Amino acid sequence: MPIESGPTGERKVRTTLMFLMFAFFSAWFAYDGWVGYPEKNYKEHLDQLTTQERETVGRLPVYDTVTESVWKANELKVNSALPTERRATLEKLFGGPPSYESADKLLYFGPAYRVQFAIRDGNPVAPMVGRACARSETSIQWQLGLAAALALFSAYLLVGVMRVRGTRLVLDESGLTYEGKGPIAWDAMRRLDTARFNEKGWVDLRYDESGTEDSIRLDEYHIARFEEVIDEICSRKGFENPLPVHGSPPAEPS
Repeated sequence: MPIESGPTGERKVRTTLMFLMFAFFSAWFAYDGWVGYPEKNYKEHLDQLTTQERETVGRLPVYDTVTESVWKANELKVNSALPTERRATLEKLFGGPPSYESADKLLYFGPAYRVQFAIRDGNPVAPMVGRACARSETSIQWQLGLAAALALFSAYLLVGVMRVRGTRLVLDESGLTYEGKGPIAWDAMRRLDTARFNEKGWVDLRYDESGTEDSIRLDEYHIARFEEVIDEICSRKGFENPLPVHGSPPAEPS
């Protein structure tokens, strides 16, 4: 006496590993949503170019405005425009010049969609060809949604990790202080409920709190010096000790 205890090493490791696992998957899904899937779709866009064309271009622009929903809402307007006005209509719709243009085709690239026109006499010729990529807009949004959900859960787990690492139990002459309760005076301690100890590894200390019985749970998984705490409480209060007798000599062979 006194006895001071923090959390068990096993509990610290488990809670930390759980946090790291969910944080890792959150980062993984976020990477796929922001970088991985759009990059794979970009490579798919480049497949529309010849090998020679791919070798002569740098990084081509990708427009967030080039989506299936935007195109479907404006397809009739663009296709019905005069050929000489169609280019200006496209640039206004998507916010800039084509992602790529050659003598025979004009292309706009989006994160998961592309729009392509044939070129005749320098003007886009209707009808256009619109194509969704293998990694669809919906799948990208799913990746980002999962990343956000897992990030929130990771933050919750991080709070738990900090709480676990801040666990402190003190047992001294003033009584027991643990999990924001106490000190619970020795005279207030009434009994030790050990009914679930063999099954769950915890005991409940019953004590008087302003004339009403209350309890606090002591768990061997949570408390590093659990055995010392239980031994001291049982020794001081005369409670039946649920733990094996420590340091007892082995029985003599018959």
